[in-house]
Amino acid sequence: MGKLILAIDDNVDFLETLGYMLKDEGYEVVTLSEPSKVEAYIDKFNPDLLIIDVFMPGRSGFNILEDFKEKGIYKNIPKLFLTCLDDDIEKMTAKACGVDHYITKPFKSDELLKMITDIFEENERD
Repeated sequence: MGKLILAIDDNVDFLETLGYMLKDEGYEVVTLSEPSKVEAYIDKFNPDLLIIDVFMPGRSGFNILEDFKEKGIYKNIPKLFLTCLDDDIEKMTAKACGVDHYITKPFKSDELLKMITDIFEENERD
């Protein structure tokens, strides 16, 4: 059984495409288009990695991670921002919120897959 990835993005079509790509590589994937339900999904599925978009209605990726940090939860789950923001300030803010890795859209699928592989290898060493 492959590692479980929870992908959070308000764009359902993007989630579907991302899900197919990750499943083709042997990962289990759960997608979530309603960021307000992220804690319930994490508690239910216990993912090995979170892939999070930044711009979502109602609750941004930054809001999600700030809430996690405030509550002291999900510290051990790696987090990857997959977003259209390509600004150094946004990247520094993401790091301060607990984002381990950052890829900007549009992205190359092999770049994302390599980063995911590296994340899992890094976590196995720790």
